[in-house]
Amino acid sequence: MLRKYDDSPVHTLFDSNADQSTESFQSTEKALPDHNSDIFKTLHYLSDVIESIKKPLGTRENPARVCKDLLDCQQKISDGRFWIDPNLGCTSDAIEVFCNFTAGGQTCLTPLASNKMVFGVGKVQMKFLHLLSMEASHGITVHCLTEPLYNTAVNSSANRHIPIVRSHLRFRGWNGQIFEKDILLEPHVLQDGCKVQDGSWHQSLFSFQTQDSRQLPITDIQELTSSQPPSQQHIEVGLVCFL
Repeated sequence: MLRKYDDSPVHTLFDSNADQSTESFQSTEKALPDHNSDIFKTLHYLSDVIESIKKPLGTRENPARVCKDLLDCQQKISDGRFWIDPNLGCTSDAIEVFCNFTAGGQTCLTPLASNKMVFGVGKVQMKFLHLLSMEASHGITVHCLTEPLYNTAVNSSANRHIPIVRSHLRFRGWNGQIFEKDILLEPHVLQDGCKVQDGSWHQSLFSFQTQDSRQLPITDIQELTSSQPPSQQHIEVGLVCFL
């Protein structure tokens, strides 16, 4: 008699492989929707990022590169404080500035204190702000008691007084450039009250304008008043604006 062959182990093996294949297929079907969901989330995020760059709001969460971008995107917008991120990196280093849209979209930095030539902006952000700007301006006021910042020379031919800057009054810019009398980078004197020696407080106003934005803001005034005690003079640092 022929002995009957028992093939049950073979069927068991095939059934086991079939069950594993079914489970693997089902797991793949479940994973695909999750994978597709992640892709759609990433695409949606990238779309929002691109849209925020194209149409910035000037908020901390959606800052502009510079104020001019806000003016270009929103034709009717009032002067005020907005957030910018010149390097368009992580918004954690965004900075709050004053936007002067009346002057064409100037980005203006406010000093941390009125008597300090410090603006609380890192070197990287300042570098990008310089790269994005074609011109810059800065104003500084020197308050003084009795001691003049300007001498007065008399022009004998015209018989009139001409204010001249004292040779030691020198202003150092952001990139180390010096502004002083009788050179190409000469400060504009808007008011020269410190030449009056009457024992009262006066002020001299200096304005700096340049088409090389890297030269501003002013970071130091060298030998402001070597013969006058600090209690009789102080500076007032104004906004530095870029466009």
